[in-house]
Amino acid sequence: MKKLLVCLGIGLIFLTGQTALAQGSRIRYNNQDLFLSGANLAWLNFAGDIGRGDTDLNSFADILLQMHDHGGNALRWWLHTNGAVSPQFDNAGLVIGPGNGTIQDLKNVLDLAWEREIGLKLCLWSFDMLRASNNATVLNRNMLMLTDTTYTWAYINNSLIPMVDFLKGHPAIIAWEIFNEPEGMSNEFGWADIRHVPMSDIQRFINLCAGAIHRTDTTAQVTSGAWSFLALTDVPTTSFAKIGAELAQLSLAEKAQMEARFEQKYGISLSFEEIVLHLQRAASQANYNYYSDSRLIAEGGDVDGTLDFYSVHYYDWAGTALSPFHHPATRWELDKPLLVAEFAMQNTFGVLKGDLFKTLFNTGYAGALPWSWTDVNFSSHADMLAGMQYLWDNFRPAVDVNGIGGDWPLVTITSPASDTEFPEGADVTIAAEASDNDGAVVLVEFFASDTLKIGEFDTAPYTITWSNIPPNVYTLMAVATDDQGHQRKSNRVTIKVGSPPMTRLEAETASRTGTPTVFNDPSASNRACLRMQQTGTITWQLPEVPAAGTYEIVFGYRLPYDTPKTQYLNINGVRVASIVFDGSLNTWLEKKLNVNLAQGRNTVQIELSWGWMDIDYLSVPSNLITSVASHAGPPTDFSLQQNFPNPFNPATAIRYSLAKPEHVKLAVYDLQGRQINILVDQKQNAGLYEISFDGRKLASGLYIYRLQAGAFVDEKRMLLVK
Repeated sequence: MKKLLVCLGIGLIFLTGQTALAQGSRIRYNNQDLFLSGANLAWLNFAGDIGRGDTDLNSFADILLQMHDHGGNALRWWLHTNGAVSPQFDNAGLVIGPGNGTIQDLKNVLDLAWEREIGLKLCLWSFDMLRASNNATVLNRNMLMLTDTTYTWAYINNSLIPMVDFLKGHPAIIAWEIFNEPEGMSNEFGWADIRHVPMSDIQRFINLCAGAIHRTDTTAQVTSGAWSFLALTDVPTTSFAKIGAELAQLSLAEKAQMEARFEQKYGISLSFEEIVLHLQRAASQANYNYYSDSRLIAEGGDVDGTLDFYSVHYYDWAGTALSPFHHPATRWELDKPLLVAEFAMQNTFGVLKGDLFKTLFNTGYAGALPWSWTDVNFSSHADMLAGMQYLWDNFRPAVDVNGIGGDWPLVTITSPASDTEFPEGADVTIAAEASDNDGAVVLVEFFASDTLKIGEFDTAPYTITWSNIPPNVYTLMAVATDDQGHQRKSNRVTIKVGSPPMTRLEAETASRTGTPTVFNDPSASNRACLRMQQTGTITWQLPEVPAAGTYEIVFGYRLPYDTPKTQYLNINGVRVASIVFDGSLNTWLEKKLNVNLAQGRNTVQIELSWGWMDIDYLSVPSNLITSVASHAGPPTDFSLQQNFPNPFNPATAIRYSLAKPEHVKLAVYDLQGRQINILVDQKQNAGLYEISFDGRKLASGLYIYRLQAGAFVDEKRMLLVK
C-alpha cells in the first residue's frame, strides 16, 4: 500500500508539474494570456497580398472561419516579404510610403479576422528579400535598407510607423514580426542563392524597428522568427555529428521526403547529404541567442527595441537535439514566452502528428503554428484543424478568445444532389437546413451561379421551387444569416437543366507543345484546326469555373488516316482518362465526355498517345467561360498572377494585366538567377494576357517568372514536379 501511495505521489507531482509548466508560458492577446493555436497562412499571393487593392478577401474569410469553427485563435501572415510590391520606394531606393492600398488591405483582413475571433501575427519581411533571383532594383534597395541606417529610417518613418499608427489598437493584431528566418540571408547561416549581410545588421534592423513600433503603439508586441534554436539559445546542444548520425538512420523514402520539403520551403534544391553538410556548417559555431534584449540594444542602441516573445521554427532536418517536440521549453533557458511558429504536421521522430499540438501545450511552449495553409505538402488542412480542435476540446480556457464572434450559423443544401440533371422546363425544388448554436437564423437566401438570387426565407422550412429555368449548368448555394449578422455560405451543388449552350474554344488558339501544327481547312470551325502527329499536348484554359462539379465537354475531331485513335485526357495536370476517337474517316465528328472540374481555374489537355488525327475545338458550357475579351474595359492596374496549375507538369499558364501600352518582358529564371526562357519580349496594348509555359525539358524544382512592363516589375515562384 505504501509503495502504491509513493507511486501515486510521484505521478501527482509529475502531473502537477506538467500542468504548471503548460500554463507558465503564454502570449498576451486580447487582455488574456493565451496559448496561440492556429497555423501559418503564410500568403495567398506571395509578396502581393497587400498594396494592390485586390486582396482576396473571400479566401481570407473562408480560411479564418474554418479556423474559428475548430477553435483556432491565431494566423501568421506575411506582408512585404521581399519588397517587390510594398512598401513604396523612390528611384533612389528610399522608402517613401507603405504603398497605395497597403494599410486598407491590412485593415480589411484584420476586420475579417476579428469578426471570427482570430488574431494575426503580422510578419513584415523574409530572407527572400535578398534572394539572388530578385531583380537588381529590388535586391539593391533591400540591401541598402538592411545595411545603411539612412535607408532603414526611411522605411521606419515612411512605412512602418504609418502602418502601426493607423492600425494601433486593432483587436486582431497579436504582434508585429520583423523577420521570417533572417538567418537565411546572414553571413553566419545563409543559403548559397541568397545575398548575405552580417547578423549584426539584422540585429540592428530588428532593434530599430521594434523600438519604433513600441513607441508608436505602447501596447503592441514585437517578435521575430528564428530559423532554429542554433540562433536563439546560448544553451549547448548535441553535436551535429550525432544529429547527422540520427538523420542517417532515416529510410530512403524519408530522406527523399525531407529533400522535397526542404526545396518546397526554401526554394533550394539540395540532396540529403548537402542538407546535412549545411546544417553541420551552421552548427559548427556555438549556439547564440542573437535576439536577447542586451544583444539587440548593443547593435542598434534603442532601449525600446526588444522582443516581447520569441518565435522559433523547426523541421525534421534539425533532428531531435534541436526539437521542441523532444525537449520542454525550459531546455532553452529563455526569459520570454517561446512560440513554435513553424513546423510540419508530420510524424516527427516518434511523436505522432496528432500529438504535436498537445506536446507543445504540455511542455511549456506558448503556441503552435504549423506550416502552412497554402503549402499542404508539409501540413494538410485536416491535420492542422484537428490540432486546433484538440486544444479547444481539452484546454478551451487557454485558447478561447473572448471576442465578438460567437458561433456562426450552419447551412447545408440537402436537395437536389450535386450533378443532378433535369429536363428542359422542369421545376427544381431546392431544400436547405440551417441552424445557429448561440442564437437564431434570421434569413436563408438561395443563389444560382453566385449572383442570381432565386429567393429567400426567414423561417424554416427553407425550401424553394425554381421555375422557368433557361437550359444551362448552374451552381446552387444558400447563405444563412444569424441574429448577430454573421453569414455562412453552404456547400455548392451543381445541376444541369436541359441542354446548356456551349462555347467553342478553337484548338488552334490553345497552348500546344510538340508536333501539333495549325492546318488550314475551310471545312473546320473557324477555318482551321490542329493536326496532331507523333507527340505533344494541346491545352485549353478555363479561368473561371463557378463551382466544383461534373461538366460535359465536347471535342470536335477528324480521323484522316485510320480509326480508332486513342489519346490521353489530363485535367489540371492529372491524367484522368484515355479517349477513344472513333467513327468514319475524313468526317468531322464530336466526342462527348463528363469531367470533374475544380472551382476557379482549370486546364483541359489532350496528350498524344497514338497521334495522327485532327482536333478542331473543345466545347464547354458557356457559363464556364470568362474570356479575356469579355472583361468590360481595360484593366486599371498592372498585375502578375500566380501560375496555374501550380505545382505543374509539364505545362502551366501565366496571366498578367497591363493598364496601358508598354514594352513587356516576361522571362523564366532558375533559383541561381540564370535566364531559362523568354516568353514575351515586345510592346503590348493594355489588356489581360495569358501565356503558356512548358517545362518539359527542365528538371523538377522551383523557378522564378518575372514580368517587367515599363516601370512595373513583379515576380513569382512556380514549382515543376515530374
